[in-house]
Amino acid sequence: MVRRIRTALQSMRSKLTLWYTGILALVLVAFAAATYIYLVRASAQKTDDTLMDSSELVVASLKSELGEGTERGTQTVREVVDDFRFRDREVVVFDDSHQVVASSGPREPERSPKAWPRPEAFSNLPGLTSNAGRGCSTLSAGHGIRFCGVVVQSASGNFVVVTAKSLFEEKETLEQVRTAFGIAIPIALVLASLGGFLLAKRSLAPVAEMGDRAARISANILQERLPVKSEKDEVGRLAIIINDLLSRLDLSFEQQRRFMADASHELRTPLSSVLGEAEVALSRPHRNEEEYRQCLNAVYNEGNRMSRIVADLLSLARADSGQYPIKQTDCSLGPLIEECVRALKHLAEKRGVALSFTPPATETVVKGDAELLRRLFMNLLDNAIKYTGSGGTVRAALSQDQSECIFTISDTGRGIAAEAQPHIFERFYREDKVRQRNADSEGSGAGLGLSISQWIANLHGGRVTLDESSERGSTFSVRLPSSRLV
Repeated sequence: MVRRIRTALQSMRSKLTLWYTGILALVLVAFAAATYIYLVRASAQKTDDTLMDSSELVVASLKSELGEGTERGTQTVREVVDDFRFRDREVVVFDDSHQVVASSGPREPERSPKAWPRPEAFSNLPGLTSNAGRGCSTLSAGHGIRFCGVVVQSASGNFVVVTAKSLFEEKETLEQVRTAFGIAIPIALVLASLGGFLLAKRSLAPVAEMGDRAARISANILQERLPVKSEKDEVGRLAIIINDLLSRLDLSFEQQRRFMADASHELRTPLSSVLGEAEVALSRPHRNEEEYRQCLNAVYNEGNRMSRIVADLLSLARADSGQYPIKQTDCSLGPLIEECVRALKHLAEKRGVALSFTPPATETVVKGDAELLRRLFMNLLDNAIKYTGSGGTVRAALSQDQSECIFTISDTGRGIAAEAQPHIFERFYREDKVRQRNADSEGSGAGLGLSISQWIANLHGGRVTLDESSERGSTFSVRLPSSRLV
């Protein structure tokens, strides 16, 4: 039970609710405290103003009566005070000896200040001995008594008019305010916490659903996608980003599985051929030299093919990891391509293919790795020769526009089917039905040539594209950024 409670408190919903409730509690307590302090001060100020106004009113009447020169000062004071009866205030007049001369109770006797007047009341009035001649103070007897006094100077003597009022109503009102805050704040916090919890639960429901769905996703089930409730909020955008990531992972895993299967198949074929030739050679103990030579030649060719496949796989693996070393130099493409054409002349003649190259009118120079660029052009020329039948032609040309060097190669082979064209740069892909590979041909590939060519072009900031392909042949182009602008 304790573990469940601890787990619940550690959930995102509970944390959000606690934070929200805590902040709201601080705001409400601060608001209640500020409101209460304001009410206390406002009530005290209103009471003082009322008491002082009442005292001033009595003082004005006393000055008027005492100023007529009457010698009955004390009697006059009593008569004047008797005329003043306030609803909830009592008026008391002290003489110079601090004795009560006259007093007048409130119209409502129950509102009369209890235990009043007191001898110490006069001494508790600040300001009476100063030039101001007025002041207010509070006695703590009972519910508290607030009184204000004003000095009256006359020929009959000096008097102090004090107006007093019980603070019972004010304290009762403030007590009601405290009680209201004490009840309202907890209720508001409970309601706010429940509302905040439900709101957090509703807001985080897509996240919980995403978590449940993500828990079912594995390397074998990458087709699952997270639900997207709304594309406009943060959770929806997060789900879209994760779904894009899953799509890329799914594609990567699929390519990896296909890559491993194709690599195994491509390596198994020459390996089986090597084992078969060795088995045939060993099956008969007595063979002539020519037969052994043929077997060894077949083993050599298949071993050479496996070596090329492994080298290509290593290049792609190092390319994927970003650890392929590049030697950047200024490379003149014209002589480089002419060298590649000369190297493949023998293969083209052997297949009955006419191979030609049209050099550029001006020197074309790119910044790059000469060995990698040579491999790029060799792959494209080799592919064009392999998939062009006897009597066909392969034409290569090099040109330059304002910012790019453009190498084009056209063949008169049977072309590439439309449904295969989007996949020709994928690893191990071969459109065998149309561009059939001769299994026993020299230099037959494993479907890695175009992938490596595209990688080399991308590495140099360029690209390889299939410009057109039909039954009359195909045209590829390589565009590389020129280091010498025209």
